[in-house]
Amino acid sequence: MNQNILVIHDGRNGHHNPSLAIAEILQTQYAFSIQNYKQNSMTSKRLTSLLKKASHFPWLFKLLSPLLFKSIPPNLKNTKVIVCSGMPNLIYAAYLSQRFNIPLIYAGNVRNFNAHFIDWSISAMHQECSCKQIILPTPPVLQKFSQLQNLPFSEHAVLMLGGSTTEYPFQDKDFELMIMNFIQFTQGRHLTGTIICSRRTPNLSQQSLDLMQQHAVEFKAFSKDIPIMDSLTKSHYIFVTEDSVTMLAEAIHTGRVVTSICFNEQVISSLIGKYLDQHLIQRKTAAQIKSTANIFSQIEKQDMNNRIIHEVDLASPPSQKAEYALLAKH
Repeated sequence: MNQNILVIHDGRNGHHNPSLAIAEILQTQYAFSIQNYKQNSMTSKRLTSLLKKASHFPWLFKLLSPLLFKSIPPNLKNTKVIVCSGMPNLIYAAYLSQRFNIPLIYAGNVRNFNAHFIDWSISAMHQECSCKQIILPTPPVLQKFSQLQNLPFSEHAVLMLGGSTTEYPFQDKDFELMIMNFIQFTQGRHLTGTIICSRRTPNLSQQSLDLMQQHAVEFKAFSKDIPIMDSLTKSHYIFVTEDSVTMLAEAIHTGRVVTSICFNEQVISSLIGKYLDQHLIQRKTAAQIKSTANIFSQIEKQDMNNRIIHEVDLASPPSQKAEYALLAKH
C-alpha cells in the first residue's frame, strides 16, 4: 500500500512551505509519498473566526464542518498523517482529521484554536496549548535552503521585502529608505544586488524603481513562481523585513549573513529575541542597513530534522481524538 502524507494548503508560500518542510522530513524517515491538496473552502476571515470559536464546542464544530466543507481530498484511506500551516488550513485539516481519524501536525501558532484537535504542533516558540509540542530553532524550513550552507556564494546581496502588518506598520517612506540604504550598502561594499517583493509588498515608488535601474540592482516583483533560490544561492548578505516570518527563517537556514529589518528597534518579539540570543541574525532599522557586519548565521543544519524525527512517532501518535469524538456527540 502506498501510504502518503497529506499537505493541506491555500496556495500561500508562507503556509505551504513550512508544511512541505515537515512532509519532506517524514517522507525521508518513513518512505511515504507527499500529496498536496489546495483547499478553497476557508477563504473568509469571518468564517475562519467563527469556526475557530466553534472548535471549543466540539459538537458544534462537528455539526458545522460538513455543511461548509464539501470537497474531500482523494486517497484518504492511504493517508498516514495530515500536515498544514496557517489558521484557515488548520480548520479544514482538523475537520478531515476528526472525520477520518488521521493524525494532524500543525506548523505555527495555535492561537485561539482548540489544540485538542491537533496531535503535534511544531513551532519556534513554546505555546500555552494542550497538544504535544515540538520546538525548533526556527519555524520549519525546506531542506533546499539548508543545503545552501554547503555551496559557495558571490559578492551579492539580496533585500526581501514583506509588507505592512499590525505589528510592523511599514509605510511607503520606510520601503524607500530601505531600498536607498540597501543600494548604498551594495555600492559601498562593491556588491551586486537584488530586491524581491512578496505578496504583501505595496507598489514601490517611481523614485525607488529609478534608483534600482540607475545602479543596476535587479528587481523581482511578486509572483507565485518567483525564483528566489537563484538570488539566495549567490548571496553573501540577506536582508529580510521582520514581518516576514517564513522568509526570515529560510534566510537563516542558508547560513549566510542575515539581517532582519525592524520597524522599531525598541520593540523586540520573543522570536526575534531568540534569534538574536542564538546569533542567527543581526537586527537593523532601515536607516542602519549600511552598518551590517560580516557575521554569519550560526544555525545547525541537522537540528530541525533530528528533532522532528525524534518527536513524531506515527506508529503511536499522541491522539486525543477518541476522547474528543465522545465530546462531539454531546
